[in-house]
Amino acid sequence: MRPITLTPLSFKPSSFKAALALGLGLAALGGGSAAFAQDAPPTPAAPPGPATQPAPPPGTTQPAPTQPQAAPAPPGSATAPGAPAAPPPPPNYKLQYNGLVDGYYLFNFRNPKDVSPGAGEPYYDTRHNSPALSLAELNVFQNAAPKSFGYKATFMTGDTADINHFGVGSSIGEARFKNVQQLYGTYAFGADGSGVDFGKFYTPFGYEVTESNGNYNYSRSTAYNYVPFYHAGARIYTPVPGLAALTATLYLVNGVFNTATMGVQNDSKRPGYMGQLNYTDPKGKFTLISELGLDKQKFYGAAGPGTKVVVNDNNFTYNFTANSLAGLDYVYRKTTPDGSGKETVNAYAIYFRQALTPKTAVALRFSGAQDKFEGGIGPNLGAYSDGTTRPYDITATYEIKPTANFLTRIEYRHDHINYNGDGTGTPVNAGFFGGNSLATRSDQDTISLSGVFTFSQ
Repeated sequence: MRPITLTPLSFKPSSFKAALALGLGLAALGGGSAAFAQDAPPTPAAPPGPATQPAPPPGTTQPAPTQPQAAPAPPGSATAPGAPAAPPPPPNYKLQYNGLVDGYYLFNFRNPKDVSPGAGEPYYDTRHNSPALSLAELNVFQNAAPKSFGYKATFMTGDTADINHFGVGSSIGEARFKNVQQLYGTYAFGADGSGVDFGKFYTPFGYEVTESNGNYNYSRSTAYNYVPFYHAGARIYTPVPGLAALTATLYLVNGVFNTATMGVQNDSKRPGYMGQLNYTDPKGKFTLISELGLDKQKFYGAAGPGTKVVVNDNNFTYNFTANSLAGLDYVYRKTTPDGSGKETVNAYAIYFRQALTPKTAVALRFSGAQDKFEGGIGPNLGAYSDGTTRPYDITATYEIKPTANFLTRIEYRHDHINYNGDGTGTPVNAGFFGGNSLATRSDQDTISLSGVFTFSQ
């Protein structure tokens, strides 16, 4: 779970029922996909984009590539003169490594005094008027040959490590594990892409990922704040027989949502269940992914009540041309604490990316949510009464990739939430911190300049 409280779009009941029915139906078919949305090592030669492809056979790369396939250029065009595609590289079962360093400078026009991560800012670019290290990451992995074992470890530091583990200023609970974002073993059943992982790994939920170079924009969307960061447990994935373009993954994890005390640990003493299906059009025009998670856990922390959790995420990517694509994401989340109210979230994001030249591109995003609280949220919490928050963000990004291993972006972002700091907003602690770190505002504007340097073996 993203460590801020935001809100979703208002959908008609029929729209929600359709979305939930899709998620339930997909989960019933087999529940998952090896395109683990966040589990993808940086690939310097590839342009940025969400991880929406099914996994290749073991040994060709780590499970889950980093972006959807672009639509193929017409035969005979300048970029594809009708020649057959180059064969894929041979499997690599040796020890490998790659990683990145991600930094930025952000100016927040509210001029807030509190510049710490989590102070009401868009994640992960949180620090105002100061150069900042968002993420330094190292992946060490060995692909599993058919009928053999492999492993992956992702080490990280920077503000992102704190935010992902709710560990800002803390060294207890899940914050103890913040520098090891992933650590899991793999067994490959065969050469068809099926296998099982056990350990700690990125969540499959969401259209965007932790590594900024895997997204179209530098900052993360409003919708991104309503899905988890990671899980601990097991996942099993396989292509669906007879449907080569469809892969499925089933998860058994400590908790569907990671919290300050839940993730590698398990305060609820019972597992959570998740499933994902991933379909990629064989012609490369579109991808469709759906995830469903069901659990009863300590969603509101160790002091909170047991809470029933349902989360469904559906995302769709369509390639208009080899240089232009659009994406949609819809998140439904419902949490029902024992004996105390409920929270219902509907969140969405709309994406568009256009490559201008081989080294430049622009990306636009509109994302929002409706977060409805009814009857309070659990004893001893006291944060919210009945009410609905409706945040949204509008984001425009211009990127330049001068070399294969360096990406820079300049981004403007406007955020809004239905609270203006005059004491009439609901819930009472919604909004963005003002210049004195106490008063809140309903709007904020930021501009950022970022750079991501990637490296590999």
